[in-house]
Amino acid sequence: MESQHAIQGPQQAGDYAGRDVDCLAALRPSVADLAVSSGETLSAVVRGEISGDFAALVRRAEAAGWKRHEAEAAIRRLARELEGAEGIIFD
Repeated sequence: MESQHAIQGPQQAGDYAGRDVDCLAALRPSVADLAVSSGETLSAVVRGEISGDFAALVRRAEAAGWKRHEAEAAIRRLARELEGAEGIIFD
């Protein structure tokens, strides 16, 4: 199930300080939703296997103005954070 949160684009077209943090913030709600609703595992995403709903999220991020590599890196990082949070909860 694809997340439908609006994705905010970068503050400016070129590179700028904090652009990676802005990308994380823009994608965080969608990644959190997909972590719960998607049939894909976070561990696969962490390993760089971005497919299905997560690949659709990359395309939506690109449409919002993010570069593919930025979106993929942010999704992997957020998946790692969520996977770690799940481990803390269940340990």
